[in-house]
Amino acid sequence: MIKTIQLNSKSNLNLQTTIAGILSCVVYIYIALHSRSYGDFNLSQLLCTSFACAVISFWVWYIHDRQNQDVNVQILIIFAVLFRLIGVFSFPILEDDFYRYLWDAQMTVEQGSPYGIPPSSFFDAQVSDQFEVILDAINYPFVETIYGPTTQWLFALAYLISPGELWPLQLLIGLSDLLVVLLLLKLAKPTAVLLYAWSPLVIKEFVITTHPDVLGVMFILLALVLLSNKKYLTSVGICMALACGVKIFAIMVLPFILRFEWKAWLAFIITAILIALPFGLRDAWLPGGLSAMSSDWLFNAPIYFLAELIAGSWLSLSALKFTLIGILGAASATYLLRFLMKGPDTIVHKELRGDLLYLGLFLCAPAFNAWYLIWLLPFAVIRPSVWAWVLSISIMFSYASGINLNNTGLEAYQHSGWMLSIEFMPPVIAIILISLSKRLSPNNEN
Repeated sequence: MIKTIQLNSKSNLNLQTTIAGILSCVVYIYIALHSRSYGDFNLSQLLCTSFACAVISFWVWYIHDRQNQDVNVQILIIFAVLFRLIGVFSFPILEDDFYRYLWDAQMTVEQGSPYGIPPSSFFDAQVSDQFEVILDAINYPFVETIYGPTTQWLFALAYLISPGELWPLQLLIGLSDLLVVLLLLKLAKPTAVLLYAWSPLVIKEFVITTHPDVLGVMFILLALVLLSNKKYLTSVGICMALACGVKIFAIMVLPFILRFEWKAWLAFIITAILIALPFGLRDAWLPGGLSAMSSDWLFNAPIYFLAELIAGSWLSLSALKFTLIGILGAASATYLLRFLMKGPDTIVHKELRGDLLYLGLFLCAPAFNAWYLIWLLPFAVIRPSVWAWVLSISIMFSYASGINLNNTGLEAYQHSGWMLSIEFMPPVIAIILISLSKRLSPNNEN
């Protein structure tokens, strides 16, 4: 009798999960049909569709968590594949960074390197009609590329598949994202993995908009999986070098993963040299565009906004940056020391609070783009963090800047205070409510 009830319960959950997946598919098909070129899909459509898919995935997570049942892995993967496949047929929403990716790819394959020469240098040169359109659409064409060596190899591979076309890059990033899902299934419970696999932020920012950060996360997770066997320490170092080559953000978890393993560090150093050597070590690891953007760029940064609101012109931007970097560095170093003191038998993926490390990094950074969350979301799967998943939806309001809002008086990449409140207050409220519920719980000994 009990087994029959359990089977009926599982069948019911599977049915509800399937219906939820179908509903999400309908939403993603709607996105694909209504995003055929830049500007087709507006901000209100993005917010509504993202919220709808988020509610669906949160509901599936909730019904399984309430009954203490794991989601059916086959159903989870089938719909994760379908969402990403549909995304390949969509045009990037409210983003134009992909033009830079396509241009960098052409420069790597045809010129040998995308570094050192800004796209604007080719304004008067002979360029094919296809790449002339791409060149004209690149944002900040007078700034050199900011992307690392691993990313450039990815762009070049997409170019070799079909020059100047976006779909190969969408396909490659979609496959990388699916690998992230499979790796997470080795590190966390399927019900928690569903929050990532069905996340509208992940589908939008990586498969549709083709930000390459997910490749770095894939290498970090692969390193965590390989770390369980001491035989693979060399591979762990290789993976971490490739992750850093996607974006330097990977350095935040690098010492926690490699720790005192000299084989891993040696493999890391050798790989870091090899992947950058064809471009020139300095250009690849310290691209000119990166220094330009890091010194001048300010976007969706709540701490900087509050500091300016309170201190006005009294506190300079550079002074605030150095102060925040110092605080972040001291906090990270303290956490690293405590982490290393746990000993060599520490199960890194269970103990490492990568979600908090990356949250600290992004709050201290002068720019907090929506796709940066990919670096902390896998850690919020391994050790579920409600605030992270709330933020994964509210951060969509970062697109509510002057460039996407009409008649607001805001500059292109400027936000209003109330918009920042809408974006960052929900996760704060989630943290407060969860803390209160734990304190008021009858199981709390205090």
